[in-house]
Amino acid sequence: MRIACSAVTITLAILALSGCGGSGDDDSTPPPKAPFEIDGAWSYLGPSDLPHKLDITDTSMVYTADGGDAWSSHWTIKSYDNAQHHFQVVFGSGSGMYLPTGESMSGTYDLNGTTLTVQLAQGLTSYPPLQAPGTCTSATDGMPVPECRLYIKHY
Repeated sequence: MRIACSAVTITLAILALSGCGGSGDDDSTPPPKAPFEIDGAWSYLGPSDLPHKLDITDTSMVYTADGGDAWSSHWTIKSYDNAQHHFQVVFGSGSGMYLPTGESMSGTYDLNGTTLTVQLAQGLTSYPPLQAPGTCTSATDGMPVPECRLYIKHY
């Protein structure tokens, strides 16, 4: 009787291990998130803010003055979506008369080769429509589009 119980216990243990994720073949772990496609160092091209640099990683955005006044702002990336060309950031810290301002922002972007267009909006409730990608100026009157920034990538 003892041998029969032991055999049944061993058989059940083998069956349980083979079908319960013990082999590492289960799909319960999501694949790692793709890197943020706009990661890198960027220089501001215009149209109307102070000259600055923007450094982007999967977890942060850092704006830093380019010459003249010393200022910077550090933002934590809350989320990003490469397919939708969206991101959300939350303010971390800043020094001097830094840009941009606010507690949180949502952004829509266009990446065209080495040129990045970013359209920002305050808050995390909706993403702003991207206006004038590649120029950040209105097609009707040539004026700068509010909260639109144009950058070129550093290599």
